[in-house]
Amino acid sequence: MLNTNLDSERLHADFALAQRLQISDFLVPDQAEALHECLARQVRWDLAYQKGNSGATLPKAVFESMSQAERMAFMQNIQSTAREGYQFAFNTYMMVTAYREQRDPGLYLHRATEFLNSKPCLEFIRKVSGVENIIRANAQATRYMPGHFLKQHTDDYVERGRELAYVVSLTKNWQAHWGGLLQFMDSEGKVIDSYVPRFNALSLFRVPAPHCVSFVAPFATGIRYSITGWFLSC
Repeated sequence: MLNTNLDSERLHADFALAQRLQISDFLVPDQAEALHECLARQVRWDLAYQKGNSGATLPKAVFESMSQAERMAFMQNIQSTAREGYQFAFNTYMMVTAYREQRDPGLYLHRATEFLNSKPCLEFIRKVSGVENIIRANAQATRYMPGHFLKQHTDDYVERGRELAYVVSLTKNWQAHWGGLLQFMDSEGKVIDSYVPRFNALSLFRVPAPHCVSFVAPFATGIRYSITGWFLSC
């Protein structure tokens, strides 16, 4: 899947400047297209959100069994809790868990799980980042639609071996004013950099680092697809 024409030495020099980077044309084009098709047409999406002090998922079947009024109330409650504390809302498919449990056999997304943990991919990430102790990746597919967001956080979980966060963007024709931007903040909470979702681009950054995904506007007509997770040292 990896685009072997990428210059890892030049990318390493660019990454070293700010410990983050967005890499264009990360995947072989037909592989990126196949993954986009899978995300758009084959994945059964659950809803991820924060419940109390931990993340939770609402299964697709449960969400679809709700009335329109119940769905609206559920989402309004998520947005209400976001006023006072950490919160997020987006669609998710937990790739590594599904792969291990052999769910959805034949789903093309499983190829991406294998690729992200393959020797060529891990070696490329080590070269670009300079982080030599990376041994594996975890992954989830995400879908952001109007009303979805991910509040500021740092991914500061050293005990889980998180070294680098990544986003493989598989979003087509996204417009920045729709929201859904991967944004980085300084210690005062000011935005210092933003990555617009782009098709077949890898966003890679050292953690911990304050960042968020901005609120997707109600008038957005596109869908933000990505594969995201961490490269791990244990």
